[in-house]
Amino acid sequence: MSELNPQYVESLPSDFERFVGGFFPHRGWRAEVKYDHREGRLFLEIRLDDLKLSSDDRFLSLVAFYARSQRLFLRRNGGEIDLQCRLLSNEGADLTSRLHGAETSLDDADRAGALGRQLAWLSFRRRLLRVFVPKTLMWAAIIAALMIALGFSLSLAVLLCLLAALTQSVLAGLVNR
Repeated sequence: MSELNPQYVESLPSDFERFVGGFFPHRGWRAEVKYDHREGRLFLEIRLDDLKLSSDDRFLSLVAFYARSQRLFLRRNGGEIDLQCRLLSNEGADLTSRLHGAETSLDDADRAGALGRQLAWLSFRRRLLRVFVPKTLMWAAIIAALMIALGFSLSLAVLLCLLAALTQSVLAGLVNR
């Protein structure tokens, strides 16, 4: 029961946003937790700003998977507390029934495998465009600036960049301790 402190419950929306944010843009939804004290039930309410997400099987499956895993965690550690997920449009229309189909697809091995491949491709594409390409362009610009503006050779510019990246990694490791 010690794991179910108020910080755990308060962190559910941000945890959900981190989980789904690896696949979809953060501006498409807002998540919040509500508690019904009469029923002893937590609700993770997800308001969709982008209604295209309500018909995207990948998004719905991620929501269903997250809700299921958190529900199992709460049952194992909190006993009577139950977590339900509500999917709402921006105007307040209930779209939760669309999650039920996604939950059943998680149990179907063939559909879950195909969905897993789609999500892996979506995650790869998103990381490629948001992380790899910008960082590669930044390092290429730094190397070009060192070579053109300061007249360094290619090997010296690359060596300086490698040393800078190594120093950054060491400092980040020291700060995270």
